[in-house]
Amino acid sequence: MRARLTVVTYAVIACAVVGAACNPILGPSTTDDNWRVHESSRFSLHVRPGSFAEQNALPIGEALDHQYEATLAALATRYDQRVIAFLFTSADDADLSSNYSGVAYPETLTFRATCVAPLGVNLHSLLGHEANHVIIMGALGRAGTRMMNEGLASAVLSERYSSGRSHYYAWTKAHRSEIPSMARLANDDEWEGFNEQLAYSASASFLAYLIETRGPAPVRALYYAKSGDFSSRFSAIYGRSLTDVEAEWLAFCEAFVR
Repeated sequence: MRARLTVVTYAVIACAVVGAACNPILGPSTTDDNWRVHESSRFSLHVRPGSFAEQNALPIGEALDHQYEATLAALATRYDQRVIAFLFTSADDADLSSNYSGVAYPETLTFRATCVAPLGVNLHSLLGHEANHVIIMGALGRAGTRMMNEGLASAVLSERYSSGRSHYYAWTKAHRSEIPSMARLANDDEWEGFNEQLAYSASASFLAYLIETRGPAPVRALYYAKSGDFSSRFSAIYGRSLTDVEAEWLAFCEAFVR
């Protein structure tokens, strides 16, 4: 696919933060002009000339296009906006915390992430997760809790390229003794105190289970619940207590065989 050199600038008015999310609302700060753009069906991939991301722009674009459609199908919702991705060569280049990290800016339809070798499940999961923040918030609006915001972005990852629900069920089985209650994970006041991988993976596993066993409509309704009324909203939506369904999920994962 032909690439073109472009200058992309996003003005940041303030460092605002989504109430129930860890990703800023507004776009990234002013970028330099050292980018080429590769277009897929749903994404504009900004890559460094000659980088690993440029060399793999076609398969990366194909995987992200697939994830876009898979996310909409999983949640039975609609969305039709192009997503802009800035794929950096390293954490230093991206001003991110590690070579496996990213941040989404849903209100400007943008995300940025490190994009380093190898091209495989881990990279596709990272890029799919950040893209899902843009897609899900665009389709549904803001989540009511950090748990829902971060967990849902991973819960609907397609297993064609990424670590999907089977991975999270197996992870839950292996880490059951470490997992906090869903009521605690849904409490935004506690979220930052949890190990990040633990919080993200447990939330993704539970939400994937809800979607698989009860369909997307109840999860869409639960999506907006705030921390203070999450448990009561859950009971009203699902007709069972959060504690009871959580126990059911844990039993399912304990018996799960990949």
